[in-house]
Amino acid sequence: MIAGALAAGGAAVAAGDVVLLAISWRSRTVLGGLLGAVGIPIVGFALVSAPGGESVAALVIALVFLVVGSALYGLGQAFERLLDADPEDEA
Repeated sequence: MIAGALAAGGAAVAAGDVVLLAISWRSRTVLGGLLGAVGIPIVGFALVSAPGGESVAALVIALVFLVVGSALYGLGQAFERLLDADPEDEA
């Protein structure tokens, strides 16, 4: 039962990592794509290892990489929009 839940969670995290990697590749950002790329093998390790504490911990680490990578991607896009905005001339 725990193996099925672990596999479902791993598939969801891996799918999120692949989407983050694809979006980062397309927009040519580095940090989000790097964390997405690092998360994929960690999910693979979690699924290959025996169900237990190590696999759950690896899956949690991969999820943290996904969340931090998504946050960094969003922050980078916000900074890019801020820097691309025309400054208002008040003179």
